[in-house]
Amino acid sequence: KFITSCTSHVLHQQMWRIVLTTLLPFVFGTQFPFSATLLKDSSGQPIYELQWSFDVVQQTITFNVLVKTTGWVGFGLSPNGGMIGSDVVTGWVNSTGAYLQDRYADAQALPPMDAHQDWLLLSGSGANGWTNLTFTRKWATGDSRDRDVLANTARVVFSLGVLDSVTLIPQYHGATNRSTVSLNLLGGLVNKPPLPADAMNLTLTIKNVTVPAVSTTYWCAGYKLPDVFSQKRYIVQYSPLIISTVNDTMYLHHILLYLCASLNETTDLGAGYDCDRNATPTMQSCRSGQVIAGWSVGGETFTYPEGISLGLGGPGEQYLMLQMHYDNPTLTSNIIDSSRFNLIYTSTVPTHEAGILTLGLIVSPLMMIPPKASTFTVRGFCISNCTSSYFPSTGITIFANLLHTHLVGVGITLRHMRWNSTCGTYQELPPIDQNLQYDFNFQQFTMLPYSVTVLPGDLLEVDCIYNTASRNNLSFGGEATTDEMCLSFVTYYPRTDFVTCGSVPHPYAYLDFVSNYLSQQSALTLNSLFTSSNQPNEVFVDGLSRTYGTLQWNQAQISSFQQATSDGYFIGSCITTDSNKITQEVSTPPAMTCNVQPVTAATLDAQGMKSGVLLMLLLLAFVGTAY
Repeated sequence: KFITSCTSHVLHQQMWRIVLTTLLPFVFGTQFPFSATLLKDSSGQPIYELQWSFDVVQQTITFNVLVKTTGWVGFGLSPNGGMIGSDVVTGWVNSTGAYLQDRYADAQALPPMDAHQDWLLLSGSGANGWTNLTFTRKWATGDSRDRDVLANTARVVFSLGVLDSVTLIPQYHGATNRSTVSLNLLGGLVNKPPLPADAMNLTLTIKNVTVPAVSTTYWCAGYKLPDVFSQKRYIVQYSPLIISTVNDTMYLHHILLYLCASLNETTDLGAGYDCDRNATPTMQSCRSGQVIAGWSVGGETFTYPEGISLGLGGPGEQYLMLQMHYDNPTLTSNIIDSSRFNLIYTSTVPTHEAGILTLGLIVSPLMMIPPKASTFTVRGFCISNCTSSYFPSTGITIFANLLHTHLVGVGITLRHMRWNSTCGTYQELPPIDQNLQYDFNFQQFTMLPYSVTVLPGDLLEVDCIYNTASRNNLSFGGEATTDEMCLSFVTYYPRTDFVTCGSVPHPYAYLDFVSNYLSQQSALTLNSLFTSSNQPNEVFVDGLSRTYGTLQWNQAQISSFQQATSDGYFIGSCITTDSNKITQEVSTPPAMTCNVQPVTAATLDAQGMKSGVLLMLLLLAFVGTAY
């Protein structure tokens, strides 16, 4: 092994290197549980392969690259997929050995060497025109010119090129020998269990669906479970197989699999139909049911950890519904979809039976994001009254999650608060999940580095950050790809009847904003929109767009709208599989400091706020059920 030396290491860094050099080859061997093909040649053959593994206890990550080159190899972590600001390594193998250099890209040029060499070369070899390098580093090095490895979407940059044989200086890689890719480096299951000996497949197929030539379609297809599910079985793995007649373009945005209380076997089973325009009452009811599996663009096969699986079947569980979200912005008319969703199940009863709970902003036009905002945050709450009512006394354990927003979303955090009786207020605990480098085109269920216990009475909050600098009009919550969402799908155990838990901003927050920035007539128009029940969403959205359309949306207005909608009154709601529901008016979000007393729901009446009727009308009119 050949390791590039550095003169500025402190003692603990030297000791860490010695330990890793000695032990890691034995710990990892040649087995890496995660892999990705980063680059292919013109014939589709791989020329840059990446493998990796990580250690949660030691908080280290190890990479193995196999690249078709006899020159140099580049690899690194970028803030945005570009070169500037990237923490990179360059490495090569020649007749004298293998080499690795830690560099930092501060310009569009060969990155200079980093004063602190924090990437450690473990091995390197070359043969038959290929270069193989294995290297490792800590998640966090403490070096300001290193990028921390986090449990979010990493923007990996990579390259290859010719090495000057005399100066050993990497030459420019050219336009085609470099690129970037999004990966969840810490989101996989390290110790993936083998499939059980009695594992069986259940494949749900979308049968030659002609995708409508409209921008957004939700397609629903119902299925009756085979007779073997008359007794409960347990899902240990699921995966999609995307099949379309139009290659190289992804028109399928996501798949959700719902458990249905009942379906009409005459009308609901078969090829399916447009969920929003043609769905039967039983299919619409199923869309409000429990999600048991899901996939989104960028996702891969999901495998449950050892001893955990999701129960399916038995009395009352005999029907499923696949919801397909097609995104067709070019209005292409020749798309035929025959995608499949495969479930692998067993009869073995697990130690823990899993469930999926949807958290965040209720999908509704009441979620509004102003244009021209480089940063705008919305907040969705799962109130403590819901967790107190529906969580078991010992709480739930969250071990995996999918964070979801749409095109202008740039970051999401799932926050966790617990009541502190000494302080008399909520205390914020470490985030359950966070992705501040969100990539709409790379979404998947990921394993949390550490499982988290959420107790009855805890409060959960989903914060989404948006950048609407390129938009000129309001963005609304909704099902279309150009609309927005702010959701978290937590996978947990033990399974409960809890289906969804979320919130929407209170309408009075918007009325206060309008009274400050628009005319009295606009305020009256907005009040009329909020108090009218059973109007179509498009009528509501059109009215809001026209009401706010006269605003220039300067920074003062954006900041005021932010405060009104994120820090003001909101409506919390939660639903169970048997349609039990809690709806509660809540004033300002709970304080997180010990010297601030919590605000109770009674505060609403003390401040003269209306209660009950208007809020229920709003929820009935605007609460969405699709993701």
